[in-house]
Amino acid sequence: MGVYCSDFETTSTENYNIENEVRVWGYASIEIGNYDNFTYGNNIEGFMQSCKNSFENDTHYFHNLAFDGFYIIYWLERNNFRWVKDKKDYEDNTYTTLITNTGVYYALEVCFKKKGKKINKVTFLDSMKLLNFSVDVIGKNFGLKVLKIAQEEEFYKKYRKTNHELTEEEIKYMRNDVEVVARALEVLKSQKMTKNTIASCALSYYKSTNKKGEFDYHFPQLDMFTDESIRNAYKGGWTYCDKRFSNRVIGEGLVFDVNSLYPWVMRYCRLPVGTPVFFKGQYKEDNFYDLYVQRFECQFRLKKDRLPTVQKKGNYRKFNESEYLFSSVNKDGEDEIVPLTLTSVDLKLFLEHYDVYNMEYLDGYKFKSSNNIFNQYIDEWVQVKIQSELNKNKAMRQIAKLMLNSLYGKFGLNPKCQSKKVEYDSINDIVHLVDDDKETRDPIYIPMACFITAYAREKTIRSAQSVYPRFCYADTDSIHITGKEMPSNLEVHKTKLGAWKNELEFEKAKYLRQKCYMEYGKEPGSDDTLEWKITCAGMPKGVYKNVNIDNFSFGAQFDGKLQNKKVRGGVLLINTTYKIKENLG
Repeated sequence: MGVYCSDFETTSTENYNIENEVRVWGYASIEIGNYDNFTYGNNIEGFMQSCKNSFENDTHYFHNLAFDGFYIIYWLERNNFRWVKDKKDYEDNTYTTLITNTGVYYALEVCFKKKGKKINKVTFLDSMKLLNFSVDVIGKNFGLKVLKIAQEEEFYKKYRKTNHELTEEEIKYMRNDVEVVARALEVLKSQKMTKNTIASCALSYYKSTNKKGEFDYHFPQLDMFTDESIRNAYKGGWTYCDKRFSNRVIGEGLVFDVNSLYPWVMRYCRLPVGTPVFFKGQYKEDNFYDLYVQRFECQFRLKKDRLPTVQKKGNYRKFNESEYLFSSVNKDGEDEIVPLTLTSVDLKLFLEHYDVYNMEYLDGYKFKSSNNIFNQYIDEWVQVKIQSELNKNKAMRQIAKLMLNSLYGKFGLNPKCQSKKVEYDSINDIVHLVDDDKETRDPIYIPMACFITAYAREKTIRSAQSVYPRFCYADTDSIHITGKEMPSNLEVHKTKLGAWKNELEFEKAKYLRQKCYMEYGKEPGSDDTLEWKITCAGMPKGVYKNVNIDNFSFGAQFDGKLQNKKVRGGVLLINTTYKIKENLG
């Protein structure tokens, strides 16, 4: 079985106007580990025929399967292949997909021929699930050369007729793109990282460090009701823009990032293990079960000069779920009794930051705890990271970072899932992805994800609170403050796990909201020139050149955002306008 990296080059918006459908004008494939085996062509027909004629049950990685995979689905439907729900239903000319109800592609598998137990098939996977970066960034992180295209915009807009004869420049560019990803994947495979996602690789490696039965003992499978009840306490990183500094230009300041925030939590904090015990009412101190998740109802007001710590998710009408709450007063002006489910870590912080009243404790779950279940795993990959930095081995340093940061999220796997199925309208020649039936799968251990993220939020919030007069902005593992004076109450160190590293000194900045800010600065102590660093969720990097501190404001609109639109033949990238909205979502 051969394993390849492949890529399609497709017609652009301008070409679509000419032909009324999109198509593949170039493809390239390179075998991972055997870089002399490079093939290319000028249409999807040639690519699919090469897959069929291989007879090796090959695997092809595409970097963004959601784009290239839709072209494959179109080809399959137009060539009388039939979508089936399960591989056990394979016959000649059938295929399966693994696409979530939110449109995330994980796999696409095509059965060309089945005779008894013998199958001639090809599997398509998404390399972005292993390396969630652009090809440029992969090249930089793994120390690989990335070929730059002269006049890139014109390269993509250029019209290529059907069966266009590929130029040497086009072939060279396509080869470089697939080879960069292939060489990075080869490094992953050399470390026995053979799963389809980086989180699965991390979990598999972690399980291999456990003794027989140890993983199941620490992380027993919970029933669906218990999982769902505890899952209500699962929250993401603390991302907050302080209203005192928002939407105005401020002067000089500093940015700090935690060195490996989630790995620090996993290495040094007490984390839940074992089967939880349900309790009624308020948790009572228990030295044996010292961590807990508490469900309660209350009304509240944020204390003076305190940072907000809670959001209310899932109630779209009464609260803006992207904002942190200053009180229990909803958007209709009603001071309502709000139901909350918090870990003991979050609850302690909540009671410190808010005046709470009319509080009623309902019930919860308590857990035994341990502070050494991830020590071996974290210590091993930290050492790999340190050693690779000393040896200037960029590839292994990147792998170590991926393995350190990808494990915790796997514990939060949601057992409730839903996939897309393919429906083809042959009359109008349109492919539809529609929701399939809802399904369930085994959870892993949601309490672990709840507490890892809770400790991470606590560290960031407490650190931000400690510099409150200067605090402007935070995003999960970073805080941004005014002034150049180093804060005395933060542990600052370049490499120490869990310490704050001074990442940036800026001369001026502007913060609008969560995930939307710009800073003019450079890395401390470097000889780099000052430059604008822009972060704006959903804004393509190509738009940054049109942004300045004067037009960076709510309601501002910028041309240049590319949006996927499913059309005849595949996916079209449509030029649209990006607008800076006041709220996320």
